[in-house]
Amino acid sequence: MRPGTHPRGALAYRSVAVLCILLVFVIGVIAAVHSHPSASPTPEHSCSVCALAHASAVPILVVALTPIFASSTLHVATAVAPRSLLAASSLYIRPPPVV
Repeated sequence: MRPGTHPRGALAYRSVAVLCILLVFVIGVIAAVHSHPSASPTPEHSCSVCALAHASAVPILVVALTPIFASSTLHVATAVAPRSLLAASSLYIRPPPVV
């Protein structure tokens, strides 16, 4: 690639990145200079810009966590056969088929 020439995809990615940075900057300036007059009839908690100023940012994890492998003992449980609570024998649970 010659200097000064960019593929269309790289130029689009840079344009979107610059647009996002400018949008964050403009919203930050608007939130910083926003104010209500003292005799305002509307409460401040209903203003979306005031709600934006008091909203907290969601922290994200930048570094991937590494798994920690630890040895543990294996517990083998014995199988327990369920006991029938019926008064009749469990060998005859239904009548014989009709022939």
